[in-house]
Amino acid sequence: MSPSSMLDKPGPGDSDTPRFEVFVPAQTGLPPSNGRLGVLGGAYNPITRAHLLLAHYSREQYKLHEIIFVLPRTLPNKPLVGVSIEQRLEMMRLGTAAIPYISLGLCSHGLFIDICTGLKQIYPQKPEIFFITGRDAAERILSWPYTDAASVLAQMFASFQLLVFEREGKLDLPENPLLEQYSKRIHTLEIAENLDHISSTEVRLRTGQSIENLVPKEVAVFIKTHRLYKEAPDD
Repeated sequence: MSPSSMLDKPGPGDSDTPRFEVFVPAQTGLPPSNGRLGVLGGAYNPITRAHLLLAHYSREQYKLHEIIFVLPRTLPNKPLVGVSIEQRLEMMRLGTAAIPYISLGLCSHGLFIDICTGLKQIYPQKPEIFFITGRDAAERILSWPYTDAASVLAQMFASFQLLVFEREGKLDLPENPLLEQYSKRIHTLEIAENLDHISSTEVRLRTGQSIENLVPKEVAVFIKTHRLYKEAPDD
């Protein structure tokens, strides 16, 4: 059974419970205790070199033992359309096959807190979790007008820390006493090269042009072989 077919069929009464599957485990996994797990979620339409570089710098700077790339079946801010789940998973597998510390997962939900809940079912080692995210997403999550912001932020930061990639600008959070108490759990990544020009959107826009500087070579071959992104870009 493929991961996508499994998640197409939730059990009775549990549609609101996050479900998670690791479909490619890391070759070098977590230690039995005191492990550090990085989580890089996204639509992966397609996976790019930027995803791999973010994993590399996150692992180096924050001593992560494993980084799991997570494809949610339901994204919190946009529909998952266009290229199929199976094709995205295959491009993720091809693009990360040579990196031993990366694992690949599929989650039924897309919010960080829900992904975290699903991960706890998969990792009995109870690792410290670090979500790797872009500046814009971090600002949106931390500035959102939650009904009970104090409770939401407390739940999030009790469950994970944030590693923020400052893409197209510096992280700019409002002066908020609720956030100040969690400042030590919000970190910025130092990236040695400019990744602003590398994005999944740019890949989809380059119909008929070379994309080998944007995606791993194996992914470029897959896209060309299966004639993906020949129409207007989606997602």
